[in-house]
Amino acid sequence: INHRYRQYGLWERYAELYPNEDLIYTVGVSDYTKDWLYAQVTRKKNEDIYEGTTWQIKFNLDDVEKDEIYKLRLALASANVSELQVRVNSVKQDPPIFSTGVIGKDYAIGRHGIHGLYWLFNIDVPSLLLFNGDNTIFLTQTMAFGPLARFQGIMYDYIRLEGPDSCSSY
Repeated sequence: INHRYRQYGLWERYAELYPNEDLIYTVGVSDYTKDWLYAQVTRKKNEDIYEGTTWQIKFNLDDVEKDEIYKLRLALASANVSELQVRVNSVKQDPPIFSTGVIGKDYAIGRHGIHGLYWLFNIDVPSLLLFNGDNTIFLTQTMAFGPLARFQGIMYDYIRLEGPDSCSSY
């Protein structure tokens, strides 16, 4: 019997794993079984203070198609009082290319529920934001307030960047 189903408090390990900076995942280098977490949650700063987090997905493109639209497919398995903002190649991009707004009232992160509401977002990424060579997608979970800040976060199902019809997927 697997008794690991309810590992209460597992989300708070994020601050232990990433005490000073957030997750950085490099496509083709990082190992998803070790370098990716199931949920983007808040970071515990001290006893009652939490902060939002910004993850980076680094990847390389050999030949960006000019004047085209790439598609970022972002599927969430759960969200709890969270806002996800997406930026490309600039963490300070304002406004972000996409924001979910505040979404979710699922309790899957805190293991108070066994499933969450599935969210699928198809985000247009204009090729003018992409470079030949190194690129970074920034995923920012902005919400971290109130007595339930420890449970605010997003559980990812998949993330996929697709090239325009004239390209293959990346």
